[in-house]
Formats: sequence, C-alpha cells, structure tokens
Amino acid sequence: MPGEYIVYGADPSYFTRKVEAALRYMRIPHAARPKSPDVSARLEARSGTHLIPVVETPEGWVIHDSTYIIELLQARFPAHPVIPASPVQHIACRLMDDWIDEWFTRAALHLRWIDDEDAAICARKIAMDMGGGTHERPLTAQEEEQVAATAAFIQPWGRKAMTVMGAGPEYQEDLRAEFASFLQQCADLLGKDGGLFGQRLSMADLGLLGAMKAHFAADDYARNFVAGAAPAMLDWTAAAWERRDEGEDWLAGDALPDGMSGLFRLMAGGFVPYMIANRAALKAGEKSSWFTISSGQEVRMITRKPVEDTRLATKAAIDALPETGRKKVRELLGDHGLLRVYED
Repeated sequence: MPGEYIVYGADPSYFTRKVEAALRYMRIPHAARPKSPDVSARLEARSGTHLIPVVETPEGWVIHDSTYIIELLQARFPAHPVIPASPVQHIACRLMDDWIDEWFTRAALHLRWIDDEDAAICARKIAMDMGGGTHERPLTAQEEEQVAATAAFIQPWGRKAMTVMGAGPEYQEDLRAEFASFLQQCADLLGKDGGLFGQRLSMADLGLLGAMKAHFAADDYARNFVAGAAPAMLDWTAAAWERRDEGEDWLAGDALPDGMSGLFRLMAGGFVPYMIANRAALKAGEKSSWFTISSGQEVRMITRKPVEDTRLATKAAIDALPETGRKKVRELLGDHGLLRVYED
C-alpha cells in the first residue's frame, strides 16, 4: 500500500517507539506525531481506544496494538520481514515479543516512577507530547500551563500504574535482579548491532529497541541502571535505532542461538506464572492475581485482558503450524517449562 503511515503517540512511550522502530527498519514511509489534544478525539473515535500508539494508514484506517500493527506491516511489505517464517524461530520471536511487551513493562514503570526527581522530569516529557507542548521553540504561557497541568496528572497516574503492575518498592530487589540478568543475557546475544535470531532484526528485537529508546536508554534513572548492569545495551540501542533493512539473514536451519536457553529459563521464572495467574483471574472475574516467581516472592498484579489476548494469539500461531513444525515447537516449549502457558 503506497503512501505514508502516521504514528500518533509519544516519544517516551514503550510501544510508540516499537512501532516507529519497525517502520524505520522496514523502510516504510512514515511520520511520527504526538497524540496531542487537537487529534485525540478523532483518533479515539476511529480506533476505539485511548491507548497509544495508533497508526493511520495511507487509506485512512486507524489501528492500534503494536504487535498487530507490525503484523499488518509485514503482510503489506513482505520484502522486509521482521517475523521469521520458520516454525521454531517464528514462535520464539512471538514468545520474546510477548515477554518484552507484557512483562518488562514492570521494569519500565518501576524505573520511571520510583525516583521522585526523575518521575517529575519524565512526567513533563510525556506531557510535552500529550499536553500540546512543542520541542521546537519555547512554550507560550498558555502552553506551559497546559503542559504543567498534564504533568501534574501524569505523575500520580504513573505511580499508580507502577503499584498495580507489581512494580512498587516492595518488589524492587527481585525485579531489578531479573531485569539486570535479562539485559546482560541480551547484550551477550546481540553484540553491537545484531538481532536475537541472527543479524536480521525481528519483531522481538524491535520491541526491545522501542523499550530501550523510550525508557531504559532515555530516562536518566533507568539509563544509569542499564549503564551499571549491561552498558553494551546502550551501544546496541544507538546502533540498532539507525539500522535499515539491508537484506540480512536470520540464523540458518531454523536454529536458535545457544544463549536463548538462558532467556527461556528466565522467562519461566516470572512471566510464565504471571500469564497463568492472569488467565485464571480473568476466568474467575478477579481484579488482580497473585503468583510466585522463581525467587519465592509473591507478586500481585492487576488482571489484564490484553495479556490473555496476547497468549491466545501466540497459541493460535502454534496451532496453525504444520504438524512437523508444531511438534518441534512444543518440544522446545516443554524443554524450557513454557508449554503450560499455551495449553488449553
């Protein structure tokens, strides 16, 4: 579909930057614009959500959810794929994408809102996009008032989101240890500008890149954490953000890198019990779920239907594989303690 795709969101947004990273890497003509008050009503009426980002397509569709947006882009621009076709890599990419999207938002919320000084700075950055500010010139008195009012709303909202997502100070020791391990393992796999499944970037890489660009390499408090835990991830973010598809390949033979096993073990320790608990809570009509992570700590998180929708989408992708591919994938999931997430 020729024409320009417009991403409406905010620079400090995890998923806005994920979609922007995909458009950049896939060489798709696009523009990134703030979802400011002058466009919010129209976009929300068209998309059916207040969430960001939303993408307006050249023919006027307005769609949301970063993973679905990227799936649409891949269908329209098959010369620049970011979701591997081979069974094991395909499902592993979806698993990693699910994990980054639905679990490490905890770390993003924690590191953005836990520190009073940095929380105020972050609230203002978000308000500049969402509240009608501009980065191109000094604000007028009216714009400054609007940005300040929006920031005053955003900061307590961020603190509340941190709390209900199981990312408050009572969880910080285990949360930070897990996230540091994740970053260190990713750094070992990625090198300076590679991907999780070879030299080519995948949807999972783009999710990680969006998270780094919006949060972990952008907010001062979070950036200092990354610099202490896995400084190579800051170098990877800078290099990967500038990359465009040059025809690189994923690993041959539907192979996974050796280091992927360590990431799957880490996934099994927190993400898996969360997904299972969230599903059970939804079925029971409960507003929150309790689950135990590998360290033995009990975590409470708000129940979220989009997380279950994510689980069902990946399950459907597994079930849609040819029998030989499905067998290989189920063996992989079983070997790493992940199969029970995607059972009926």
